[in-house]
Amino acid sequence: MMFSSIAKASRSLRTGFRGFSSTRSILSTAEAEHGDTFGSALKVDNYNTKIKRQPQLRKETNTKVLKHILHCKFRKNNTFLTLTNVEVDMNYEHNHPEKSFNEKVLYYLTLPERVILSQSTGYLGFRKAQRGEYEAAFQLTSHIFKIIRERNILDDCFNLEIVVSDFGKGRKAFFDALKGKEGSSVRPALSKLTDMTKLKFGGVRSPSRRRI
Repeated sequence: MMFSSIAKASRSLRTGFRGFSSTRSILSTAEAEHGDTFGSALKVDNYNTKIKRQPQLRKETNTKVLKHILHCKFRKNNTFLTLTNVEVDMNYEHNHPEKSFNEKVLYYLTLPERVILSQSTGYLGFRKAQRGEYEAAFQLTSHIFKIIRERNILDDCFNLEIVVSDFGKGRKAFFDALKGKEGSSVRPALSKLTDMTKLKFGGVRSPSRRRI
């Protein structure tokens, strides 16, 4: 049995080699008739790869600032303040004629925001547990209001919206600074105050409070 299986394997190998040799002979015959090899055929550029570009309209951007938004996150261990402005392209419909009516309406409903400045209490030198305290948030709020006043950020659009979230110690410090003399230059421009804190209704059981 062993010798018969070896003989069958040798016959199959010979058949395979004959197949390869016949394939080579066919390729050599084709090369002799036409004079072209497979490699030379790849070098010939028989296709016109140039694509005619459609003439595009010249886009003229004319952005206008609609309002400024001050995002405030009062976490348990830190306070984050980010000032952005909402910009609208006055030539949006002219620059995007291919857009449908619904896409244009969606653009005006969700206007993009551009970040002007973003800082946390660590920027003022507070470290570790100090970052979540009242004093750190109060100094950060005063620093942000000072930058807004010195850079005249509200001059182009005297419209400010404040968005707050979470219930850290910095929340009370922020509103104290806003109501005090530190926020005297910002209060007249305030048009809207929004609380975006997520409140849980039901759901899974919350972790137990830390005991010290």
